[in-house]
Amino acid sequence: MRSQAERILQSPVFMQLLEGAPNVLMIINVHRQVVYLNRNPVSPDEVAKNEYLGKRPGECLACVNATKGELGCGSSEFCKVCGFNAAITASEGGKHGSDECHIALLNGASLTMSVSSKPFMFGKENFIFCTLENISEKKRRQMLESIFLHDILNTAAILEGLSETYDKMPDSQIKMMLNDISANINEEVQSYRLISNAETRTLKPNYALVDLSEITVEVVRSLRSMQKFRNRKINIQGVDKKIVTERTLLRRVLINLVKNALEASKNDDPVEVSSDYDETRQRAHFSVKNPQAIPRASQLKLFQKSFSTKGKGRGWGTYSIKVLTEKYLKGQVAFTTSEETGTIFTISIPSLEKQE
Repeated sequence: MRSQAERILQSPVFMQLLEGAPNVLMIINVHRQVVYLNRNPVSPDEVAKNEYLGKRPGECLACVNATKGELGCGSSEFCKVCGFNAAITASEGGKHGSDECHIALLNGASLTMSVSSKPFMFGKENFIFCTLENISEKKRRQMLESIFLHDILNTAAILEGLSETYDKMPDSQIKMMLNDISANINEEVQSYRLISNAETRTLKPNYALVDLSEITVEVVRSLRSMQKFRNRKINIQGVDKKIVTERTLLRRVLINLVKNALEASKNDDPVEVSSDYDETRQRAHFSVKNPQAIPRASQLKLFQKSFSTKGKGRGWGTYSIKVLTEKYLKGQVAFTTSEETGTIFTISIPSLEKQE
């Protein structure tokens, strides 16, 4: 039996078996250079097969932040909040590391991995053995269900409260609240379906002419119809211009932007919403501003899937804004934030041909 084990371990067949393992297996040296990788979870279009030797983990996985630090993967500000980096750092200290990492890929997609790392010595050299499990689909399903159920339960609680005070309320108020509840349920169902289809890449855009000023007013009106935003001050500045884009997706992006701004600010703080059109670049611009600044640690995770300042199980707001804007509206998302000026989110989108 011992001789069989030795023959298998030394045979090329064993390496082939490792390539078919369900998890990604990676070994890195003390310089965080990859010396072994059984297979790459990233598309071959992003990284060439077998060209991993000497590269760092983020470079092998086509992470968008891998080259943003002076010393490459592991040295940028974004790496400070990376779960893969945290696991490796723990093993560099002689401990077992375990974390989750959410990697934004160069092709615009994302990858959520469960990472486990363990230090070991081979000969007289130190190495770290890492196992990575792709849990993207699992996290996507959990988060969609969590967000959907959270919002539906909130709506159900309002409906229950209404039933308990029904006899003491005027008909006009009851009618207004029922309209709110039905609108909220419809909004959440449509949002769930939209984001789910976008994630699974089954979303079919329908491009048409959209009036920039009109859709801005419509979004603000929709949010003001909700009880919690009814008395909030929202300043609107629009431009009379039409472009070809996906109306439903643009509306969802703007609703998320304005809703995030309202929830991040105090009840007496105004939120500013504006639209503009750059004739030179032929691009529409929307901006949403609130007075509060975003802490630096949160800025680094802002567009990551699963990250939210609202608590565990949330985290689709800014991520969905980025996915819908960049993948389907063919635009860009950016933000600036400081204690002096507050936070301003902007999206920039081109006018698209209908046949696209």
